[in-house]
Amino acid sequence: MEKEELKKYKETVNKIKEIMKYEMDLRRVFGDRLPVIKKALEIMECQMDDLAQDKKIEASDKDKSTVKEALNLFLSIAVSQPITLIFRDLSKTYLLLAFNWNRELGKRQDMESAIRAVQGIVEGQLTMFDTINLLKTLLQRGREMLDYRPPAFELSRHYLESLREEKREKKRGKEEKGKRDSSIQGSRRQKPEI
Repeated sequence: MEKEELKKYKETVNKIKEIMKYEMDLRRVFGDRLPVIKKALEIMECQMDDLAQDKKIEASDKDKSTVKEALNLFLSIAVSQPITLIFRDLSKTYLLLAFNWNRELGKRQDMESAIRAVQGIVEGQLTMFDTINLLKTLLQRGREMLDYRPPAFELSRHYLESLREEKREKKRGKEEKGKRDSSIQGSRRQKPEI
């Protein structure tokens, strides 16, 4: 590994370890399967450390199965449960490590597919949450705008109402005149009885 890659790898592992300190929260998400996540992390970290030291290393089938089981657990949770903040944060870093481990050592397409699926679900839900929060903000602003009535608006509203009333008056006046005219014409048409 190059120096920059090694630095990013260490940052990722440190972030994962920081998140893993919140064991109670993680147990709510992963339940009694949390040890699988920890075991897979241990395998990936140990093997990636060896790889960083340019040691010749190969992942065993058992190691690949353990990591795959952890990835399946992430996928199952992403699909079937609401995504919590701790799951979101852990999945971002954990799946990055798993992706790099798979690229270097696991070399399994099904693992890569699981990683991409979980990332897509988490990012998609985050995008929806961002959209929902934005719409809530816009809705609140819209409500505030509806309630905002500066004096100039009140004057304009009063002026418009007076114009409408004036128009109604004219219309009523024309209707009454039309009725009077028709009643006058109707009385002229009547023939007197003899």
